[in-house]
Amino acid sequence: MSLFRFELRKLLLNRKTLILLLCLLALYSVVGLTSTMFLIGGNDSYRAYEELAAAWEGPFDSERAAEAETIYQEVSARYGTDARMITRSVKDQPKIILAVNYHAYAERVEEYWKGTPPESAEEPYGIALLQREIAELEGQEKQETFACRKLSASLQRLEELGEPEFANALLWENLFNNWGEHMMQFLLFVPLTFVIAPVFAMERSSGMDNLILSSQNGRRKIVTAKLLSALAASTVVSALYLAATFLFGFLPHGSFYGWDAAIQSIATYSRSMFPFKAWQLAVVGAVWLIFTSAVYSLIICFISSRMKNQMGTAGVSLAILFVNVGLAAMGDTVTQRLGALVDFGLANVTLIKEVFGGYQVFNMFGLCVSYPVMAVFVLTAVAAIAAFGTYMGQKSRAVA
Repeated sequence: MSLFRFELRKLLLNRKTLILLLCLLALYSVVGLTSTMFLIGGNDSYRAYEELAAAWEGPFDSERAAEAETIYQEVSARYGTDARMITRSVKDQPKIILAVNYHAYAERVEEYWKGTPPESAEEPYGIALLQREIAELEGQEKQETFACRKLSASLQRLEELGEPEFANALLWENLFNNWGEHMMQFLLFVPLTFVIAPVFAMERSSGMDNLILSSQNGRRKIVTAKLLSALAASTVVSALYLAATFLFGFLPHGSFYGWDAAIQSIATYSRSMFPFKAWQLAVVGAVWLIFTSAVYSLIICFISSRMKNQMGTAGVSLAILFVNVGLAAMGDTVTQRLGALVDFGLANVTLIKEVFGGYQVFNMFGLCVSYPVMAVFVLTAVAAIAAFGTYMGQKSRAVA
């Protein structure tokens, strides 16, 4: 334990890193505040929106949908059809924001019943579409195939969840955007890279690692202490990001309204087939972000154990991250061909909107295994390989 505390102080509790953490706290607080400011106007505007939305919450209402459609057509002719751009342009007009959001909700309800277009490259979604595709496979006597079982599982989940309902979850949607967009990877993983990079590279660059690894503490104890200190550091940085964006995302309006809304009422998660409430997804998302950050930290540790300096470690780690983000940002044709490389790359597997925003399943020996379960399995395997590679790499450097 004393060896772990020593490594933790050396990695995280030094002056430079503490200054970096304070700067990160300020940055993450600003991110939380400004994202809420762009979402809607001042607190008065949010309170007015909250009161208006309370009367519209619940199952789909065709009269309100028609009213929202009329307002949407008027404002879209002026500001364009992108809902985010409209709400940012009229953020002090809660009635218009409500109409725009209800219009988007009405489209999600229609998609729930009718489904995505057949030519869509996305996973099949929607009651009618799934029923039609299942009937086609059964007509071809393929009801025992993985494709048919996959569609049947999706249909069953969708029917169990039921038609989406409208809810005011503006602040929660803002929180999940902060935790589930690619910008998060730059705000969190880039600083994390520079925090973890010195764990092995600092001593290796000075040639002290050979001496330290052959000390009376033993190679295994020292490497274990370093890996544990890296995991502790990644947890601290991740918790800092989560806490600051959560607190300052809700602080300006002092409201947790919508905490018990189904996540299907949030646009980004309208196709999710997980029965989470907003607060439950927040808990799951926080745990997921800490877990994926820990896996990324172990990858950095492995790279650090092989590099001769900190900047080299940071450069290779960031290159891996940016390549993954670049691949995920390419068109559907490219991502479909790369398949699992994109699905389980750092760009997608670290985002809760990718993992929990739909219902993607994989064929594991004929069984339908959901994306989160497969992601845990793959990331655990990657973490184990990175840790094992670090031990083996340091063993070859120890002096007899």
